[in-house]
Amino acid sequence: MDQQPVTLQRLLEICQPPSTCEKLLQNAQYLCRERPVRYAKRVKLFQRLPYIVNINPHINSAYQVYYQNFEESQQFPMVKSLSDEHEFIKMLARQSKSLKDIMSQIARGFYECRRYFGNGDRCQFLDQLIKMRIGLRLITSQHLALYDQFQASKDGDSKLSEVENRYKGIVDSKIRLANIVQVCAQGVQAMCDMSFGDSPSFIVDGQTDIEFSYIPSHLDYMLTELLKNAFHASLRMAENTKSEISPVAITISKGAGKVAVRIRDRGGGIPSRIHNKVFDYSFTTFGRNSTDDPRQETPDAADGTTSMADQNMVSGLGFGLPMTKIYAEYFGGTLNIISLEGYGCDVFLELPSIKVDRTPTIQI
Repeated sequence: MDQQPVTLQRLLEICQPPSTCEKLLQNAQYLCRERPVRYAKRVKLFQRLPYIVNINPHINSAYQVYYQNFEESQQFPMVKSLSDEHEFIKMLARQSKSLKDIMSQIARGFYECRRYFGNGDRCQFLDQLIKMRIGLRLITSQHLALYDQFQASKDGDSKLSEVENRYKGIVDSKIRLANIVQVCAQGVQAMCDMSFGDSPSFIVDGQTDIEFSYIPSHLDYMLTELLKNAFHASLRMAENTKSEISPVAITISKGAGKVAVRIRDRGGGIPSRIHNKVFDYSFTTFGRNSTDDPRQETPDAADGTTSMADQNMVSGLGFGLPMTKIYAEYFGGTLNIISLEGYGCDVFLELPSIKVDRTPTIQI
């Protein structure tokens, strides 16, 4: 059976009021048909890996999780009633939990196998896998949001209209970008303080009062990853030059139907000899020349694909920038880096505002 993509416009319309039982069951039936197909594609992707890569315990463990979820999804009966829907929601929650640490497992596995798998093949595999992951999470999370809206409407929640006006499922139409930047930067500061005993200060300027429409968890992930790089570079530069830690400057702007964030550091820039490798998986400068396993330099942490804890687990495994680029480009955004070797970097993240009337052709 072929995959049946859904447009982003349709995904947003699903969660527009009113939240009805008919709409909920129709969408559940779509997921019942679609999820096994998408899991099957992931399973086949793993099965095409070289044998020496597939037997890596981290890669094999991830494969087993995907295969078990495929079998469970395939065997789950079609949703025809609300009682079926309640069981379906339990399965979605169970499978989401099983995938909780999957990217850190895959990152660790590919880091260990990097010498056995060519960079081009590795990038192709991981690009496909991460795009599949984003797509499946989107259609699943949107259904969970629809279920929550339906339950709230059935229970007569007085705040439902306010939520429906602001949110289209997992899409927040009134994100205050400066607030998200502030929270992410403070979180990265806390990471640095915990790992290195110090952290750079930061400045947020530009059009700090703008709002736009986006998925908060995606935004959190991208900003945290980019800020981690800027903060770590600033700390390394200060240590190497025995100087004060330079602040990181974060500038926000808004254009026609899009927003942009520039993150500027004075962390020494990217050496020209490796500049073209920064978006390669398993390439890392974190902990270079100190250990074969960069994760030994980071504290243990737990997950969440978009949580800071999970990002801390993947630190040093070379997944941060390439994954951020995929997230940025998924809805038509861009991620660019300009480096002044010996001085610092400017990172430009540009994202479109996700709205029903502006994203009609993007397929999930």
